[in-house]
Amino acid sequence: MSPDLQRKKQAIHHALCTVLTEEEAERAANSWAESISTSTSVFNGLNVFARKVCENYGKDGRQRELLLAMNRALITRDTSQVERTVPAAAPEAVPVRAVKIEAVSVESLLGREMNTPEFTSFQPLLLALLGELNRLDAKMGGLCREFLLGVVDNLPWSPAQQDQVVRLINTGATMQTRPYRAGQLKTLMHHLTVWIQEKLGNEIVEDVVRDAIKAVAITEAGMAYSPREFFAK
Repeated sequence: MSPDLQRKKQAIHHALCTVLTEEEAERAANSWAESISTSTSVFNGLNVFARKVCENYGKDGRQRELLLAMNRALITRDTSQVERTVPAAAPEAVPVRAVKIEAVSVESLLGREMNTPEFTSFQPLLLALLGELNRLDAKMGGLCREFLLGVVDNLPWSPAQQDQVVRLINTGATMQTRPYRAGQLKTLMHHLTVWIQEKLGNEIVEDVVRDAIKAVAITEAGMAYSPREFFAK
């Protein structure tokens, strides 16, 4: 096993310990490391893996908690590793070196930050839709997040494009380092509205979408890129 994969496995093991015993976490982490060796992104399949772990170890209802813990562990792993391997410096130099190294680490992992008008508008719109669902039924909001994570995991996007939306769904915030082609985010929004329609009916989905659009349209992001574009025929 490569040193990089070993570090990633340790991060997953640490996250698994939030819901499993040490022994159970070790077995599950070994299984994850075997499956991820052929994947293009460590984030691919995390939702399915979290579900299987919770099913296999009788941790019903803790899938979202585990998925969030694993995402956070993988996102922060490399920055923490760089900080641990920095040689000791004179006391007065420590703050300056720490800031420079962390900035390089983030850029090397995620790329240079960008904020396209489309994705900047998409973010509050998605959060508004999820917020409306939570207001109607907290359980439904959770189910919707799980559904979206599954959809994103299976869309023909690059790993970076997937990771940006996964972080948004799991934490409510993200950093854009990759743009999306025309229609990619619109496709995800279509999957979401179809799911809401099937679960709650036509009238509810119309109300939820209308209220979310209204909330985002008056913001700076919504004026730069209309949220209605994500639902245009």
